Amino acid sequence: MTSLKKKLKRQKIKETKKDLTQKVGLFNKISDYCLTCGKNFDKTNKDMVVTWNVVVAQDTVRLYCPQCWNNAHQLIQEIKNGYSNTKGDV
Repeated sequence: MTSLKKKLKRQKIKETKKDLTQKVGLFNKISDYCLTCGKNFDKTNKDMVVTWNVVVAQDTVRLYCPQCWNNAHQLIQEIKNGYSNTKGDV
């Protein structure tokens, strides 16, 4: 049983390294601006790295600032709750 445990441990380490390599590769694909509003993004600013949102889908990396991210979530909530345009502006 010991050899099985070692084999599983080696396999897990190998998969972890592969996953990390993929994620580091995707980090280089992050753009320098918000996809929605165009606000600049600084990869070296820790606050921005922590607060901005990254969406990865099939090797496509999309970056959103906190304000645009919140606006999108509010819009989704309004749609779910049966949004009705009371102002008549659309």
